[in-house]
Amino acid sequence: MKENSESQESLVRQLFGKKSQEYSTSSLLADERNLALLLKLAEITKNDRILDIATGTGFLAVAISNTGAELIATDFTMAMLEKAKVALGNQNNTVLALADAARMPFAAESFDVVTCRIAVHHFTEPETAFAEMARVCKQGGRVMIMDVISSEDQQEGDLQNRITKLRDISEVRQWKRSELEGMLRSSGLIVSHSELWPHIMAFDEWIRLGGADAETTKTIREMIIDSMEGDKAAMSPQIMDDKMFFTWNTAIIVARK
Repeated sequence: MKENSESQESLVRQLFGKKSQEYSTSSLLADERNLALLLKLAEITKNDRILDIATGTGFLAVAISNTGAELIATDFTMAMLEKAKVALGNQNNTVLALADAARMPFAAESFDVVTCRIAVHHFTEPETAFAEMARVCKQGGRVMIMDVISSEDQQEGDLQNRITKLRDISEVRQWKRSELEGMLRSSGLIVSHSELWPHIMAFDEWIRLGGADAETTKTIREMIIDSMEGDKAAMSPQIMDDKMFFTWNTAIIVARK
């Protein structure tokens, strides 16, 4: 089991290193309305010390840094951190660090706020990562995660995960919102806020971000079209002007220590 986890982690690291350019143009990650909402829900102020885990190309890190708060932004691929460094520019209140979410090199109760945006579905050890978030969060602090989620219906969720795993082999699992909340509670945190954030995604952009080849893309398209009657994968696909779109459901969850 440990060997499988390490193999998946190595795959994720390798593929994410190649995806840094694509992720810097993601419509979901770049959504300014979403970023503003996250800052509000996490109650971020310039007096906070914040840890942003799996920062990727730095969209949330830039939004947090612009508040004037002290920020440490981590990722476990150097290519992503290099993109984040460019995005951050000359901000002097932010430090970038290479770190694994499941093994954080920070002391207990070091941060007022811990954030993690659109990353948990790639974690090979999500429960351990949540425990680390809780550990480094100060008493009375906040942990906020946002991630793509699967349906609470098991059959719909299983089909969705089969489709999304084909599209991006670095994905481990898109969890149900209830499962994410459960992992936060199991780490000793109290869930204080949970809401859905649906994002309409163009199929072509989604495929580009995932890196599927042409043959696999054809298979995925056929699976999604087949799922349209009865919305079997809970993705609400639709075709407009010969282009396919679907709803990429995400959850925003805030927990307190």
